[in-house]
Amino acid sequence: MTESPRSPGRTGELDIAAEIERVHDLLATWLGSAASPRVLDRFAAAHDEDFSMVTAEGTVVCKRDLLSGLHRARNSRPGLVIEVSEVETLRSDGDTTVARFVECQRDTTGQDHRRTTAVLRVDPDLSYRWITVQETAVTAPD
Repeated sequence: MTESPRSPGRTGELDIAAEIERVHDLLATWLGSAASPRVLDRFAAAHDEDFSMVTAEGTVVCKRDLLSGLHRARNSRPGLVIEVSEVETLRSDGDTTVARFVECQRDTTGQDHRRTTAVLRVDPDLSYRWITVQETAVTAPD
């Protein structure tokens, strides 16, 4: 579970909760507005070259395919807001952190929730790189 000596979501001097929110804010901006291509560039830069994810539907997606799909999806969900909650640091060893959180994606068509587990690495420049993500669809938390 979360490590008791640290505040929830904190790893050393880096704040895992802030990183998760930052990346999801970039994603919401890209999908929810006519954002500058720099937004997608910043999102892409946060992910390791070997990044992969398992979507809530069970599909494995590599970084190249994710970015290709996102490139076409700019402003496809006008007004999208992604709220992140329940951030837990499950494990932090050396330069690797495993975190779990809930994300609520809300737009004009409704909302959906996912419980997500992510593995991130701290690079020498003290920034996070996302290695892998596993999403699971869930009902709205109480």
